[in-house]
Amino acid sequence: MSEGDRPPEGRGILHPEGMRAARDLAAGVAHEVNNVLGVIIGNAHLAKKNLANPASLERYLGELRDAAEEGRELMRHLAILAGGHPIRPRTLSLNDLVKHSLSGVEKPTELDLSAEDPAVELDVWLAQDALGSLARFMAATNSVSSLRVVTRVVGGAVALTLEDDGSSLDDGELSKLFAPFSKADRRPKTGVDLTKVVDLASRFGGCVAAGTREPNGLRVVVTLPVASRVPSGNGPGMSLPKKGV
Repeated sequence: MSEGDRPPEGRGILHPEGMRAARDLAAGVAHEVNNVLGVIIGNAHLAKKNLANPASLERYLGELRDAAEEGRELMRHLAILAGGHPIRPRTLSLNDLVKHSLSGVEKPTELDLSAEDPAVELDVWLAQDALGSLARFMAATNSVSSLRVVTRVVGGAVALTLEDDGSSLDDGELSKLFAPFSKADRRPKTGVDLTKVVDLASRFGGCVAAGTREPNGLRVVVTLPVASRVPSGNGPGMSLPKKGV
């Protein structure tokens, strides 16, 4: 085989791993979009049949609207992964960011925040969206009764650790945890929410690791470089706009 006949290597989507990831993402998106379209078509048909019944018509139109909103939210998440969200890095207090990211979590949460109040350089909206999604995923597991969140500075990096006391995952489930639309035993489907955590870390020079917590539970560690500048002072506590596609 001549040099020109050799298949290209290391070009992302042509790599078997890239192809598998692309297929998994495409299959998940197709499944989710078909679900949304099924609800929209079904309720549109029922609404047409019940034009003379205002109460039924209102209910079916409400279901139709909710499905359309769910579809728009899916497209918003995909636009984030595709780079559709403009990145505006700012130096932030990680402790402050954590507190605001956890504001929508309904399970009891223990905060163990670093006294050093580490500074990180992140896009404030993307960071709050991704970290909040991770915390809500862990809290949504039925066997989880509480969460623990820790921030620590280690050399030139800061580690953000989230732990729950729910069901533990085996190695196979851990390896797929951050894949789009994955589902682990006794835990909710991830959609693309957890994929955004990996995307966030990789964009800003960090990484994400997941493992089991003793005696049981899930532990996720997000490691980021410490910012060279001090926090801006206005932190992520500002009112963040709801992004659409």
